[in-house]
Amino acid sequence: MTSPLSFKYIAATLSLLLLVFNANAQVVRFSEASEAQLQPRKRVIGTLKAFNQANVASVESGKVVKVLVNEGDVVVKGDVLAILDTRRLDAEKQRLQAEKMLADANLALAKAEFTQAEEDYLAYKQSAQKSAVSKQRLNQSKTLTIANQARVIAATQAIKALSAQLNALQVRIDDMSIRAPFDGQVTNRLAELGQWLGSGDHAFTLTSLNKLEAWLDVPERFAFLAGQAPNEIALQIGDELVQAGNIKVLNSVDERARTFRVIGQVNGNGLMPGMSVSAWLPEGKPRTTLIVPKDALVNRGGNYLVYKVVLQGDKQIAQPISVNVQFHQGDKVAVYAPQLAPTDKVITEGNERLMPGPVVAVADTSNGNQQHLK
Repeated sequence: MTSPLSFKYIAATLSLLLLVFNANAQVVRFSEASEAQLQPRKRVIGTLKAFNQANVASVESGKVVKVLVNEGDVVVKGDVLAILDTRRLDAEKQRLQAEKMLADANLALAKAEFTQAEEDYLAYKQSAQKSAVSKQRLNQSKTLTIANQARVIAATQAIKALSAQLNALQVRIDDMSIRAPFDGQVTNRLAELGQWLGSGDHAFTLTSLNKLEAWLDVPERFAFLAGQAPNEIALQIGDELVQAGNIKVLNSVDERARTFRVIGQVNGNGLMPGMSVSAWLPEGKPRTTLIVPKDALVNRGGNYLVYKVVLQGDKQIAQPISVNVQFHQGDKVAVYAPQLAPTDKVITEGNERLMPGPVVAVADTSNGNQQHLK
């Protein structure tokens, strides 16, 4: 016969084991699988490219006297990247400025002489009416007035010519400073201190940041997109879903690959040119499809699974279910999984390192599920 003390010992042991079991249970969040009428979509792949990428070249020839940026530096439009030697151009500018000052003085003198000659001519003209001066003297005065007027015109044109030369020279001096043509990051620097750069020589590579383009290689059977391109396309880049806008379709099919290009603009931090991108384009008629939240998917060596919450007695257990991904649409994923049914609870948070076993499952309110497992 078992003593009361033995019963107490057994009860305490069971309580301790239950506490240990509950302590080992993993806390996760769940949402529900569901069905929806969706248009099937086909996955296409592509690459992210910089919206702007330029080999910034030197417009003028000259020796590099300053390099103000290095690879990795972020610049804004108009920032000076490097400066070339401007001493010869500065000397030419000083010479032209001196010539212009002389031309200004000549113009002032020509205007004064023209004014005096014009006044003399008018006086002689009045005197000639009274026969006080000869006709020859009147004609000489008239000729002098016209000559002085011509000098004013010539001096004015000389100043305009010198001003044009100074403006052109100032443009050349400004071009001795190599500037960023747009906001971006310096991804390559070729200009070195003391180096001679010729006109058109590549000095820097500048790549725009946070504004990218997704270039998708689309099979020719999607040619209908050329006439009805969508406003936006959902893209998957790694584990991220982003939207591409301002969609453009290039109406030319590659004869070898039998694909054409679809380009969309993407804004996003943490994305870089050269990254692989995929998109899901509509194909076929809508059909009833089993869908799960994107966050429910777990990638195991290239194969996808979801963790389904099942009840075993009074315990909640995480059971891995293999799924075949059909297509993505927004934050939902259409899947084929015979072991998964609508309203089944699938884990959406805490599933990355989850091992099959006991869980404490709480409804994922971010997915619109307000239910709690009992």
